Amino acid sequence: MVRTLTQMIVRPEAVIGGYISGLRKRYLNPISYLGIALTLSGIMIFVMQKMYGGEIDFTGGAENVNPEFTRKWANIAFDFNAVFFLLYFPVLALPAFLLFNKVRYNLAEHFVVLVYTIAEFSILTFPISLGFLIYDAEHYMDFSRYTLLVTLAYVLWVLWRINSYKFLPFLGRSIAFLAMVVFLFFVLIMGLMVVLILTGYFDLSDFKPVETAQAISSSAINWAS
Repeated sequence: MVRTLTQMIVRPEAVIGGYISGLRKRYLNPISYLGIALTLSGIMIFVMQKMYGGEIDFTGGAENVNPEFTRKWANIAFDFNAVFFLLYFPVLALPAFLLFNKVRYNLAEHFVVLVYTIAEFSILTFPISLGFLIYDAEHYMDFSRYTLLVTLAYVLWVLWRINSYKFLPFLGRSIAFLAMVVFLFFVLIMGLMVVLILTGYFDLSDFKPVETAQAISSSAINWAS
């Protein structure tokens, strides 16, 4: 465990390349590593939900968000945290396979790359995230957004270590990678919203801003009177 943690910081290509090439005993395998990350993520969600659930702003500071939407989305985030965690991998692995593949890894091997990378980052940042949650739960989601940016930077650094691109090709591929990741995240979220609407979890009225909802309510009262 300690060897895997430290080597994923200084020589991630040795850990990932070693596992893919058949080295099994020197480092923790990706499934076990992912299991540790999911366990720590589960602890974070438990603390968030049981101790700070009412203080965390899931709207990102946006005004006029329907409270019903916020409540339902918070429940989804809490109840299906592990699913969201696992959805990171295809969103990141596909662009990595298409854009960073100097070593000729197949798509499944890129999943290994991303499992090691995301699990490493999740494990290392767990105490920092927990500390920030305890210190300032109200702004925890703002902290999480910055953490996501650092996660993407670490992913790119690992991909560079594995493929050893020169600066300009790496920069161009990184920009394309980030654009593709943003697009895939957008498609994923939109697809999830469609599923939640079709299954009846979300109603279209949940997406109406508070002012619109209040206006409709006021109009109904005036009409009734």
